[in-house]
Amino acid sequence: MFAKACDETDLREGKYEVAAVNRTLVLVVWPKDGQPRAFQGMCPHAKEPLADAFFDGKVLTCRHHDWTFDGASGACILPTKCALAEYPLKIEGGEVLVDTADVLANYIAH
Repeated sequence: MFAKACDETDLREGKYEVAAVNRTLVLVVWPKDGQPRAFQGMCPHAKEPLADAFFDGKVLTCRHHDWTFDGASGACILPTKCALAEYPLKIEGGEVLVDTADVLANYIAH
């Protein structure tokens, strides 16, 4: 079920927004030269929040342990064996809507 993450006017190319959607932490990322995407808001490595991540418009870096992710796909760049789960996203009536219902966040077992 789609629920509001933020207003469309909150989005900026090369930036991200943090939202709680259906009690799930979500990053709405708009990579440069790409389209807005919604990814899990917790790092797969140590379940640290990505709400304070660094984003240069292309690469998202977790500030806790420096894991890096492609902002367009969610794929892990360093190390390379994981990815951020992606949630369906649509924009309607000036609202950014995300569906977290059938997507599980990815985490690395330690």
